Parts: sequence; C-alpha cells; structure tokens
Amino acid sequence: MEKQCVVCHLRPSLFRCIQCHKPVCDECAFKTEHGAFCGRNCATAYRDFKKAQAADAPKKSGGLLKAIIVFIVVVAIAAAVAYKMGLLPGMSGGQ
Repeated sequence: MEKQCVVCHLRPSLFRCIQCHKPVCDECAFKTEHGAFCGRNCATAYRDFKKAQAADAPKKSGGLLKAIIVFIVVVAIAAAVAYKMGLLPGMSGGQ
C-alpha cells in the first residue's frame, strides 16, 4: 500500500478505512474493536451500520421460524381431520 495517509498527508498508509476505504497511516488510524478507520465519523457510521444489521437479523430468522411452526400446525390439523373422517388409508376414524 504505497499511498499517503489521507489524514496527515505525510506518512505512507498501512491501512484502509473499513468504512470508506481511504488510506490511513498507523499513527492517524482511529482503531476500534472492528478495525482501523480514517476517523471517528467513519467508525461511528460503521458501528451504526453493524447495529442495524444485527437488529434486522432476528426479524428475518424469526419470520422463517414462525412460517415453519404454522406449516407444522396446519399439517397436524389436516392429518387430525383426515383421521376423523376416515380418509387415511387403513384407518377408520372416530367410529
């Protein structure tokens, strides 16, 4: 990575900002648990993006789980009705 740091314009960059991908040197990099950023604004934007992503994840998987449960309940009810009506092969329902 040969480009100069976008913050100090003096040192060669060692990182690219995780949010905006601009080159930044080791001394100017704003470092967090997520990685190196060119400044606090990019670090905050990245953190907010990750929080929004994490908040959406349960909704997506929860919807699939609900759909599976509804499907199982509908199949169970249909099987119970078919059994009571004697529609299942080899079974005589509630007679």
